[in-house]
Amino acid sequence: MSQSTAQPLIEVEHVFKSVSDSTGTLDILRDIDLRFSARETVAIVGASGSGKSTLLSILAGLDTPTRGTVRLQGQDMFALDEDARAAVRAQKLGFVFQSFQLLGNLTALENVMLPLELAGSREARRRATEMLERGPAPRKSRLPVGSSASSTAGSTTKARASATRCCSPPDSSLG
Repeated sequence: MSQSTAQPLIEVEHVFKSVSDSTGTLDILRDIDLRFSARETVAIVGASGSGKSTLLSILAGLDTPTRGTVRLQGQDMFALDEDARAAVRAQKLGFVFQSFQLLGNLTALENVMLPLELAGSREARRRATEMLERGPAPRKSRLPVGSSASSTAGSTTKARASATRCCSPPDSSLG
């Protein structure tokens, strides 16, 4: 068998994250080394407060490590300024949030259409409808979020996450 020499999609080397206050220094992450390949599914699990969200924020370039390196397709994320990191996020990363913050004053259809419309899609309604139809039938997209069974909100959340990813298909998704 030949070993693959493909460049990792995301590479984390010796990442540390510490915060200080008047009581001292708290080490949130210590010497993290990770490599994620394209099309690989990875779960980051741990107890509450163990640094999972901090790690995801650093992987996305939203937060900076105290020290260490994070590369996305070989590009050192922290050699870039904030504007350049934001551009990389927009082009190469997708986020699927644990709690997607649906807007309660919008219908399920409107919640799914929102990221498509913001991305300039002229077919937002059709695409959103298709995404919602993949959820549990017969819960139609016209129901206001939160006015029906919780599975409607769950289906809407998943469809909205898919819509957000479809706006500009990323190379990787974090969440």
